[in-house]
Amino acid sequence: MKARLVYESLNEMNFQRKMDNPLSAMGIGQNQLIKKWLDEMGITHYTINDDFIIDVNERVDLSGICIINFPDYIQFNRVNLSFDCEHCGLVSLRGCPIEVGGYFSCIDNELTSLDGCPSYVDGDFYCDDNKTQFTREYVLDKCSVKGDIEV
Repeated sequence: MKARLVYESLNEMNFQRKMDNPLSAMGIGQNQLIKKWLDEMGITHYTINDDFIIDVNERVDLSGICIINFPDYIQFNRVNLSFDCEHCGLVSLRGCPIEVGGYFSCIDNELTSLDGCPSYVDGDFYCDDNKTQFTREYVLDKCSVKGDIEV
């Protein structure tokens, strides 16, 4: 009897097996966790892909927000415009975009490594005023940068 009530309740929520994610429809699960974080950070115009990596069709500006690390469930893929994570207290870039269509800036954080930085930046790359003074060669070892590099 209980199983039948659960089944009927789920049917009342109008789930479409292949079209809707039941966890998301109930407001739970990784997709909802990602959406909540993105909304809290003021990030809009995004797509959460099936593998939970995030594409953003605008600039991402996290400057001055104390985040230290991106949550484990956050992994940006492509940000079409610039990505700013300046003055955040970041100790790691894990979760940063793989590709950035504009500039990338991680100025004034607590970084000792650029591991996790984008592999491609179409604009400039700014990484000065961190715990470690990075070199241009180190940046180019981690990332293909089309614009200038400020270390």
